[in-house]
Amino acid sequence: MIDTHCHLLDESFNSDRKEVIERAFAEGITKIIEISVEPSLWQGSLDLCRRYNNIFCTFGIHPHDAEKYVDYTHLLKDEKVVAVGEFGLDYHRNNVDKKIQAEVFEKQLDIAKKINKPVIIHSREAEVDSYKILSQYKNLRGVVHCFSSTLEYAEKFLALGYYLGIDCPVTYPKADNLRDVVKNVPLEKILLETDAPYLPPQKFRGKRNEPSYIKFIAEEIAKIKNLSIDEVSKITDNNAEVLFGI
Repeated sequence: MIDTHCHLLDESFNSDRKEVIERAFAEGITKIIEISVEPSLWQGSLDLCRRYNNIFCTFGIHPHDAEKYVDYTHLLKDEKVVAVGEFGLDYHRNNVDKKIQAEVFEKQLDIAKKINKPVIIHSREAEVDSYKILSQYKNLRGVVHCFSSTLEYAEKFLALGYYLGIDCPVTYPKADNLRDVVKNVPLEKILLETDAPYLPPQKFRGKRNEPSYIKFIAEEIAKIKNLSIDEVSKITDNNAEVLFGI
């Protein structure tokens, strides 16, 4: 299985980062994509990727940090950098002006268009505006990270050519809406993401998430779609390899 979205440089991994990575690979994770969302982490992400053949990274400016935007186009040329992101809109906390978020969203979409790399879209309680902006960029490809909206918007993003990132909340008892999305969306348009150390699976609620827990997402999707875990792994791995070129 491929974990297409985690944050291994988070300080919660400072004491055992190597062990977490080794545990993931020992338990069958074949590739990991490290998502780096602030300038102070970018060099560390590259250093980490260069130490492990099967770890790749992405660079972006998270909407919470939109006011700190700097142009990072030159950093994306490294072969270990496989996408632009995560970036987008976040209206949950609403701690950054929506106009600024939208401007920085579009700047980063322009970067991805310029260098022809896929995008990782953060959209929290902002699907209407996210869709409106993305629909203006017809030739981009990417994933809507940690999808949490309705089936209607799932279909809208799919129609634009995007994948949906499915994370551990699909295992939560109250996540019936998300399970309905998974049931109705083609597996060929789904990516597995842990978002570690955030959003652990139900079994580990309240604790740190990590890449090896991606198996719980695969198990839940397999159950929803009445497939084997091997089928879920094979298809979602291929999706990740096609999108990110890994």
